[in-house]
Amino acid sequence: MTIDVEPFSDLGLAASRGAHRPAAGSNIILIGASGAGKTKVGFLLAKLLGYGFLDLDQIIEGNARATTEVIFASHGEEHFRRLETAAITALRGLRSHVIATGGGAVLAEGNWDQLARLGTIVWLSTPADEIARRLIGSEAEMAKRPLLAEVLSVADPEARLRLLTERISALIGNRLEFYRQADLVVADSFSTPESTAQRVRFALQQASVLSPSIEQQPYDRWHVL
Repeated sequence: MTIDVEPFSDLGLAASRGAHRPAAGSNIILIGASGAGKTKVGFLLAKLLGYGFLDLDQIIEGNARATTEVIFASHGEEHFRRLETAAITALRGLRSHVIATGGGAVLAEGNWDQLARLGTIVWLSTPADEIARRLIGSEAEMAKRPLLAEVLSVADPEARLRLLTERISALIGNRLEFYRQADLVVADSFSTPESTAQRVRFALQQASVLSPSIEQQPYDRWHVL
């Protein structure tokens, strides 16, 4: 069901053409580019909703007993994607969680189908230049992202920022057709994780995904797994 976007279009919120209405209490899945803030926003959103929180990349790293950058360096992206699919499959039956996914988790058709069955998919749509601005000051953050780490070889600050922005823009462009299939889109430009989490909650309320009982009576069992 497509959601009328007019009541909240000025807040940068929109509904996708393939929007659906999961039952209240099911999961919220955040998708978007690497560096869009899905982990930070997801953590805060889970706290607002009284939900549990899961970061898909952290699950993969825990299962593999290796960091994402080590997995990519040792086994390649294809192996990482297989681990990613296995981690998503293992979430079957999960309820009342916010799930932060990796930027490329939507690429496999099977992944998308499984994520859609888990709950409401929300795309954090953050411009490439804003993501680059957030990441450029931390080499550690860039190093954790194998598909962006190549820019660390560029010494000149301006050239590095330009290359990082171009790289992020290219990744977003390659994945745009998948991101656009999200149930809800929340535009995130020059905002804090706290304000973005509030915007996502508002979008979920406007879309009738959240029931009043969830908003007023958070689960006591909120935790980070």
